[in-house]
Amino acid sequence: MRYNELIESRSSACIVVDVQPEYTGINDGDELPWIDELMGFLNRQSGPILMFINAEDTGLTNDTKQDVMAYWADSGFTDWDRVTIVDKGYGYLRGWMDQGIDPRVIIRVIREMYSQGVSDSRELFGGDNSDDYVDKMGGLGVPEHILDDAISVEWTSISQLKRYGGGYIMGGGRSECLREVELLMSAFNIRAKRIEDFVYGD
Repeated sequence: MRYNELIESRSSACIVVDVQPEYTGINDGDELPWIDELMGFLNRQSGPILMFINAEDTGLTNDTKQDVMAYWADSGFTDWDRVTIVDKGYGYLRGWMDQGIDPRVIIRVIREMYSQGVSDSRELFGGDNSDDYVDKMGGLGVPEHILDDAISVEWTSISQLKRYGGGYIMGGGRSECLREVELLMSAFNIRAKRIEDFVYGD
């Protein structure tokens, strides 16, 4: 969905992924051109905002939570009462994504992990030392060469994501952290409309 095609529902929830100084170009003088427009869009909404960042809790960027909040404020955002901030970390699905594992396989494995109550894919089917682990993972479509590279689902709660279902999602990177969030949502049939004009990355 393009922003200029959007019939704006002002009560919609919004999920914003990694819109922060480390990723938007402000630190090297080449900021994404739509940041102020994004903040205006978010200000006009009345629904809740789930703000995923990579910050000090995981040590993956030089940004702190306060840095990100200051960046949003400097870009025009004002309504903090509606915002929930989650320092989600990085790469919990990326090992498989970056090696080209079919998204449908990742979704099947995520669903199986929740069904079995485990947070690490190597704990499925009795663990990676069990006799039938390789065969059962293969039955889900997981290639054997990827099995040692676990995926994890502890970085956010499904009940939290469900509260933002039916709204909008934006941020980045398109095939990285934003895609991780979308895959996890897809595993539980949580829908959100991606606003392409507010997405960065390849």
